Amino acid sequence: MKTVSGILGWCFERAALPLRWWRRGPYLLAGLAAAVAGAGAAVYDGGTSVMLAAGAPAAAAEVPVLLERAQRLSGLWREVEAVYDRDIAPIERVLLQYRNDPLLARRIARALIREATRVELEPRVLLAVLLVENPMLDPAARSPVGARGLMQVMPQHRGHWPACPGELEAVETNLCYGARIFADFFRGAGGNVERALLRYNGCVAGKNTPNCHSYPYQVYARAGRASLLAWLHPKSPAGAAAP
Repeated sequence: MKTVSGILGWCFERAALPLRWWRRGPYLLAGLAAAVAGAGAAVYDGGTSVMLAAGAPAAAAEVPVLLERAQRLSGLWREVEAVYDRDIAPIERVLLQYRNDPLLARRIARALIREATRVELEPRVLLAVLLVENPMLDPAARSPVGARGLMQVMPQHRGHWPACPGELEAVETNLCYGARIFADFFRGAGGNVERALLRYNGCVAGKNTPNCHSYPYQVYARAGRASLLAWLHPKSPAGAAAP
């Protein structure tokens, strides 16, 4: 039995494929199984069925094994589709409301789910933080104080957490650091989301950034809007301006 993490890993590796290939997967496998079964019986040459004289018993014996493998693959493919529909697609729908770039939306959604799973956080919390920090979804964004990328990570923070591979502006690297930093703050705050959000925003005493104590409520608002966009299947066109 495949674990959820195993299915997610397989899903991530194949998420770059066009969705039409995902949907066709079970049918392609079913066709393969039928072809294998037919190949074990006969070969057609010029419209005449010619039985394979040599090796026919061995080929026929392998048919049930191949069919069983094809059925297992078909079942796994359906599991992958279920994970995609449940976890990745809703986040993609939200991201497309902020920036009409399907490839970027899928890349962000995959990385966000993966990193949230690694640090055992709810992905929608990280999504809401991302949408407050970088609503334009610009991986190259830099703040006036030097914070970078989707999660607006300060370069000097990298040395305080386990290293993530790649440049800080890269989607996967930035989300990796953002997830690890927030998870550390969350556990340090004893599971208090509001305190963790304030620490992520750098709002400890509230002296450096005016009104920084409102940051958690901005994140909550984004989280609520994201839930509506993702789980109500909005009819508004992708890429519509997000307030």
